[in-house]
Amino acid sequence: MKRIALLFSAVAIVCGCSTTKSAAPCAETKPQAACTASSSPASAVAPLKVGVYADQGPGGIGAVEWFRLVDESPEMELHLLDGAAVRAGALDGLDLLVMPGGSSMTEFDSLGTNGVERMKAFVRNGGGYVGTCAGCCLLMDGPKKRARMMPWNSSGAESHTMFPTINLNAKGAKALGLKAGPHVMRYHGGPFLQPTTNVIADAHMEIWGTFDAEATFKGRINPKKQMYGSGAIVGGTYGKGRVFVTSAHPEYFNGTLYVIEAALKYVTGRTITFPPRTRAPRVLSVGFLAKGISGVKTAETAVALARAKDLDLVLIDLDGIARRRMDNIDVLVVPSAVFVKNKKVSEAISAFTARGGKVVYCSLGAKDAPAGAVVSTSGDAVVEAVRKLFPTH
Repeated sequence: MKRIALLFSAVAIVCGCSTTKSAAPCAETKPQAACTASSSPASAVAPLKVGVYADQGPGGIGAVEWFRLVDESPEMELHLLDGAAVRAGALDGLDLLVMPGGSSMTEFDSLGTNGVERMKAFVRNGGGYVGTCAGCCLLMDGPKKRARMMPWNSSGAESHTMFPTINLNAKGAKALGLKAGPHVMRYHGGPFLQPTTNVIADAHMEIWGTFDAEATFKGRINPKKQMYGSGAIVGGTYGKGRVFVTSAHPEYFNGTLYVIEAALKYVTGRTITFPPRTRAPRVLSVGFLAKGISGVKTAETAVALARAKDLDLVLIDLDGIARRRMDNIDVLVVPSAVFVKNKKVSEAISAFTARGGKVVYCSLGAKDAPAGAVVSTSGDAVVEAVRKLFPTH
């Protein structure tokens, strides 16, 4: 079983100091991981050390999919990071930082100014950065709560879920090893990137893909937000490190994971594979309410459920509730207090329990659980709580 490195502030300094890097210098445009891999036979087969940010800010199914994808890949080792760990130096010794979607301003707040500077130094010194949606917004050029690592800002965004066409240009196609032209990806709230006039020190990036979309599920988009022709994919270097960010969510579906694989290869120099997800017959179907990721403990719980081969993890957000994804699950895991704040979620849980569904409240969700409800802490304890509800399965 793969080990998750849970990096809290108390252990971050130890983790950072205990990892050594190759002394061989890297060329400015060469990924740090690729340089390390070529330095010695032992490092060539070592998994990439990948930090995925899991503090306040990341949220939704996309964040959980990032936790799962990194954990499931044999070429990567998952390190779950919170802001305190980043500020304490936990990025030292890692090869790559992944910043999932959610709220970029909340990601900035949980990182703190010092954490943002640590992140920038990590990439500047040769680390890789991959960001989707909010992870793209975080790097934008101000004015507030932005890392200012690339000379683009946003002309707006759309809150509706849609599947726009993103046209990959020749430079992006060459860098990523993909076909130039249209690629369809999930979109929900990402930035419409427009260039600024500021010069960003150490940044050498280009627009690799632009939006060409026509409609959402609720009709035409607002043309004043300048979605058509705006940037949707950016790639290049920041100091010695490589960067790939996109306004879209290619991590959501199997059909767009090729974009993630190409991005990871560009940033790290390594070929990454995602094994197919298989389950034993007659497993329990466990829904995980992914609306409102509340930190490392929530991420740890999602990964523990995904690893359990006798459980089939189904990620559920507000769209999933609307599309009745809860109709065919056995257990719902609620890791946050979103059911208290959101009437639709509360009503969906009430309807689910009325027809015999079981619910486990954990992490922050346990604090507001109804009287007599099944509550747990996080991680493997939640897995065991689920199993106890169906002891003969």
